[in-house]
Amino acid sequence: MSDKDAQVRAERAGKPPAERQNILKNLFVDHDRFQQTTDAIARFHMPVNGGVHDVGSLFALAGDPRTGKSHALERYADRYPVVRGKDGLLRPVVYVDMPIGCRRRSMLDRIAVALNAGRDPTVREDDVEASVLNALREQEVQLLILDEYQEAFVKADSRAVQQCNGVVRKILNLRTLNVVAAGLVETYRMMESDRQLKGRGLLPHFIVTPYEWENKEERGVFRLLCDYIDDRLPFLEKSGLGKQGFAHSLYWVTDGIIGGLKDFVFAAGCEALNDGSPRITTDHCDLVWSRIRPVGMTFSPFRDAMSTAPRASALARPQPSGPSADRASAGAGG
Repeated sequence: MSDKDAQVRAERAGKPPAERQNILKNLFVDHDRFQQTTDAIARFHMPVNGGVHDVGSLFALAGDPRTGKSHALERYADRYPVVRGKDGLLRPVVYVDMPIGCRRRSMLDRIAVALNAGRDPTVREDDVEASVLNALREQEVQLLILDEYQEAFVKADSRAVQQCNGVVRKILNLRTLNVVAAGLVETYRMMESDRQLKGRGLLPHFIVTPYEWENKEERGVFRLLCDYIDDRLPFLEKSGLGKQGFAHSLYWVTDGIIGGLKDFVFAAGCEALNDGSPRITTDHCDLVWSRIRPVGMTFSPFRDAMSTAPRASALARPQPSGPSADRASAGAGG
């Protein structure tokens, strides 16, 4: 470690507990999945370098929860702030978080709020749709991002699904903007089965995947990611998160999902802060694991040999919950 790095680490470690906790919580991880996702969104928005934005096409961004989809989408939207045009405000990229149990009216209301087009429950549904379409044109929206689009499919209500997809088709029919629909992999598959949606630009897609430990290259990237996090922690000493054994244990409890990794390190870091420890240790991680491991499981990857680890499905193991599982934590969007 260089003298400069040691000085920066000492400054972070010397901050008050609340500030150190916030550093842990709000750590931004510029990992390769984030970069790949951002590049995929950018290519869909602006397919030609130095060209203009595309129109009339739908793009699906899909992946498991906590793989970083939402964070990449939100940060991409932040690249294009609202600007003042000669006839009013212009919104080049608009991010919308779909409501739970999404239906046509709630979807339209949520888009209207994002466009600052008002929300009046007394206005007829068709009129709200007309207002949204008009606002998209007038505000010269280039890219509309519909995050958590799986909410349109959560209920076994084919009519609601058809209505929500119908709103997307009408927006695309404006031929002034593109739409990104982000959700689970199953959401993409259901969208793909809608021939009218697929007909809007052939439904290009990008799947955000967790890291794979059995893949040598991916294992190396995951270890580098752990080390990257370690370098930015508010502790006087490095914790060795990127070392083979420590990283393997972290992988096992988080399934290689970036959101789960950040949550786990946050929880372990809080225990280290409470201990007054100069770093996160395997004992801190073991304590966190004891609180979230499946009922009846005695194995701990921070105490026992990984060769004895149960062959449990990664998705069957719970992720850290409570304050450390904040969906909006930086760098770990859903």
